[in-house]
Order: sequence, then C-alpha cells, then structure tokens
Amino acid sequence: MKVTLIGMSNAGKSYWSEKLEKEKGYKRICCDDLIEERLKPILKKGGYSGIKDVSKWMGQPYDEQYKKNSSQYLDCEISVMKDAVKLLETIQNDNKNIVIDTTGSVIYVNRKVLSKLAQISKVIYIETPLFLKKEMVKKYIENPKPVIWGDSYNKNNQETNNEALIRCYPELLDYRSKKYGKYADITLDYFDVMNKRFNEEQFLRRIK
Repeated sequence: MKVTLIGMSNAGKSYWSEKLEKEKGYKRICCDDLIEERLKPILKKGGYSGIKDVSKWMGQPYDEQYKKNSSQYLDCEISVMKDAVKLLETIQNDNKNIVIDTTGSVIYVNRKVLSKLAQISKVIYIETPLFLKKEMVKKYIENPKPVIWGDSYNKNNQETNNEALIRCYPELLDYRSKKYGKYADITLDYFDVMNKRFNEEQFLRRIK
C-alpha cells in the first residue's frame, strides 16, 4: 500500500511513518529530511546547518529575507514532492509498501502534484484537536519552525510583530485544516492514533 500522511507539525505523521517503517517494513520518505538535504548548500553559505537553523535562515514573514528564502524552501519542497510522485508512479503496480511523511506546508505544493499524489496513494489526514493547536501557537512563538505563511500573515497598525504572529498563527492552522481535509481520503482522530493501545495493526486496518 502507498500511504501519504498529511497534517500539522506534532500531529503524529513522523511517529506513524517511523512505526510503519520499523514494524511493517514500509519504505519511508521523510520530506523534512529531503528538503533539508537540498537546502544544505544554501544554508552552508550563510553559516547555517540542521533543521533548527532552517527556521533562522528563513526568518519570520516580517523579516527582509523571508520572501526570498521561503520561496527557495517551497521550491525544494515542490521538487521533493514531484520526486515522490515519480517514484510512486514507477512502482504503482508493485506490491511495495511506501509511506510519505509530508511537511505541514505540503498544501502549498501545486495542485497538479497534490492531485496526482491523491490518485496514486492513500492520503491520510491526522486531524489536530483544538487544545493542541493552542499549544502549537505557544511552541511556535517560543521555538519557531520554518513556516510557509502564504497569505495568512498580516499586521495591524497597532500591533507589534510578535502580537501579529500570535493572532495570525491560529488563523494559519485553521486555513491548513480545511486544505488537509480537502485532499484526504481518510481523516483520523488525533486521540485515537496517539492512544498507546493503538498499534500499527490497528492503524493499517483503519486506513484500509
């Protein structure tokens, strides 16, 4: 089975892709790792390294470098997803099991690639509960990750940059939630899949 996991950061995508790899022999494609690998030459020039430094390199939507760097990041993500689609097309009729662990910003990849991905793999959306979204806002402010904002960031005249981030980040999460649901074949509840008694056998039965 070919599986694509979508959803927000900390929703459980990496957890389950790693479980399927270790316990069921799935070939795992981690998009975060592949994007970081492709960005290495660019990051190295600026003295950056590692996934934590990607967010520093990209900056926030109000930073001068953000527009250019977020565009480069997204170009890498699109390239990674196109390669994933090509791989799935090549082995479409094989019995190989593959799981693609996407980034939270996969919805900004062009529609043609996403539509093709939906045709040749089963797209599973792990839905994030409200309480976790609130926690994600806090974590993002304390420890920012590289984020593609699209049109979700705007700043009012009376706001500081940080106040605008705090207001806009939940709106970004809501926007993404709707997009994830649009492309998903199956939506899984976070509380179900992160239950310690919910194992990989149950996960596979649920998505089949």
